[in-house]
Amino acid sequence: MNIKEIEYENRLVAFIDILGFKDIVKQSEKDSSKIQLLYSALDFLKSWETSENWDLTLVEIEESAQYQKIENFDIRGKTNCTAFSDSIVISVQVDNNINEMATTLIVNLAFIGAILLEKGILFRGGLTIGNIVHKENRTVFGQALIDAYCLETNNARFPRIILSDKLLESLNYPITDEQFVYPYHQYIKRFEDGCVGFHQMTYYPVIQSWIEMSNEKLKSSFDKIRKVIVSGLDTSFERPEVFLKYKWLMEQYNKLCIVEDYDMITQTEENIKIKIRDLNEGYRGSHIHYSFLDDILEKNRNKK
Repeated sequence: MNIKEIEYENRLVAFIDILGFKDIVKQSEKDSSKIQLLYSALDFLKSWETSENWDLTLVEIEESAQYQKIENFDIRGKTNCTAFSDSIVISVQVDNNINEMATTLIVNLAFIGAILLEKGILFRGGLTIGNIVHKENRTVFGQALIDAYCLETNNARFPRIILSDKLLESLNYPITDEQFVYPYHQYIKRFEDGCVGFHQMTYYPVIQSWIEMSNEKLKSSFDKIRKVIVSGLDTSFERPEVFLKYKWLMEQYNKLCIVEDYDMITQTEENIKIKIRDLNEGYRGSHIHYSFLDDILEKNRNKK
């Protein structure tokens, strides 16, 4: 490649970091299952360095994407991804189609986050737009990368990806008419602290009606996620910063709106997402472990 031909491009840029990576590495010295966890997670992230993996599977199911012409959402061949250690950088070339490009990127990032969370991996990130050099040989630098990194480090705080003011100003807000709705509008929200973005569980309420997503699959996913969060809440009694991340995640989990199916035979609602109870909620005692009550409730459910 001729160095003289290298120029900045205007791209969507995401910087994502795995939370607690150092702790997991340290634990892996004594626990071989942590080695498997790390390898599985990093290998999964590495697979996204292939541009073709950023496909339209999860975009095509959205009616709003059909209105906007699905082919306009294709970011394959326009996406570069560099995975290194506990971080991943993704950038997507944009022209006058930022809403479509942002949709496919956000939808796939939400999917990645969901898969990692089911494995027990929390991530945090920043998403912006700006100048960057990002090549297929994984060379990457530019102000947009710095901005995305700073968003992740200084602003995200919790297991979520937040969007920059610059990007939000470029997207289709406010939504003045239904014809200007894009699939990403279902994924991102404004959080209590004012930031706008999405967390690792946003994927599930959006795709719950997808024909490929059965209640059994959803229930299995939520059972895994619940156990990850409950375990994380009891990880340490000396590190409030870790507890607060899992506590925040617990609150977001409990807020998720999932449509429960009604079983005509048993005349009961199917519990797809089991609530994570707070300490001693509905139970006598002064227990300090979230897992204590969750284990009791799970045993009672299994008896039924």
